[in-house]
Amino acid sequence: MRSDIIEKLVSVGLTEEEIRKKIEEKKKEVEGLLTEEGILSIIASEYGITLENEVEKLKIEDIVDGLKDVNITAKVLAVYPVKELEGNKKVANISIGDETGKIRLTLWNEQCDYLSEIKRDDVIDIVGAISKKGMKDTELSLGYKGKIIVNPKGKKITLEKKEPSRKDINELKKGDRYTEIRGTVVKLYRLRIYEGCPHCFRRVEFKDEKKYCNSCNKFVESIYIPICEIGVDDSTGYIKCILFGNVAEELLGKEGGELYSSLSELSKKTYSLKKAEEEFIFENFYYLLGKEVLMSGRVEDNEFLGLEFRVYALKKFDELKEAYNILEGME
Repeated sequence: MRSDIIEKLVSVGLTEEEIRKKIEEKKKEVEGLLTEEGILSIIASEYGITLENEVEKLKIEDIVDGLKDVNITAKVLAVYPVKELEGNKKVANISIGDETGKIRLTLWNEQCDYLSEIKRDDVIDIVGAISKKGMKDTELSLGYKGKIIVNPKGKKITLEKKEPSRKDINELKKGDRYTEIRGTVVKLYRLRIYEGCPHCFRRVEFKDEKKYCNSCNKFVESIYIPICEIGVDDSTGYIKCILFGNVAEELLGKEGGELYSSLSELSKKTYSLKKAEEEFIFENFYYLLGKEVLMSGRVEDNEFLGLEFRVYALKKFDELKEAYNILEGME
C-alpha cells in the first residue's frame, strides 16, 4: 500500500525526493505519533488524493486529532444505546479496537441506523471518518459522506494483549501507550469520588427521583468511583499519576462506597470540597509515601500541568525480571 500512495503522489507532480522531504517534515510535526504509512496518507489527503478503497490505511495507534477521511478496519468491542436529543436529533457511540489500541466512534442522526446491523465482535470497515479531541482521548465521528461496511469478506481482526514497554520517567512523551513505569510514591495530591454508571462509568444524574445515565440512556444502580492522584519519582524524573476506579481501590485497599462515606464526613467539617479531598488522602493514606509501585498506562498532556500518567493497572513485582532489567541497564 505504501508504494501505491507514492505512485499517486508522483502522478500529481511530486518527485520521490520531494515526497521523502515531506515525510521527514511530517515526522517532526507529529513527534513520532504516526507510522510512515499514516504520514503518507495525510500527505495524499493534502493533495486531494482519495484513498476510499484502501480502508486499512490507518491503525488506531496512528489516529491523532484533526484528521479527515480516516479509513480503518476494526473490531466492535461495545455498542451503546441511541440517545435522543432536542430537535429530533440522536447520537450513539461504538467502542472499536484493533491490535494497536481502541477508540470511540460516534454516529449522528441517520447514521445511527447502522446499529441495526452492528453487534459486538463484528468486524467493520469505516470509510470517511473524522478524528477530534474528546473528553479524554482522541475520538472518531463518521463524516457526512462516511460509511460503514459490516463484516467485509475476508477481513479479520485479532486483538492480542500487548505487553507494555518499560520506560524511565524522563523518557515519557505525549501519546505513549502500553507503557510501564517503576517508581516511588513521593506525593499525595487528592482523592476525588463521584457517583457513576456501573456500565460506562460516566456521571449519573437524578431523574424522577432515580439515578439516570445519559450516556446509556437508562436508569441504573449507581456506584461510587474513586479517582486517586499521586506523584511518582524514579530518580530520572517525576510525574503525576491518575488512578481510576478499580485501580484506585486496589492501591488504597478500600472500595468506592466506603471511601465516599468517610470523605463525606470530612467534607462536612471543611469549607471546601477540594480541601477535604486533599486532607482525606494524606490523613488516611500517608503510609503510601515511600511505597514502590509498578504501573502500566498511557501518557497524556495536561494543558496546565504538563505530562500525566493515566494508570491502566498496578502490577506485581517479578524479582527475577527486575534483576534482569537492572543488569541490562548496567551494560
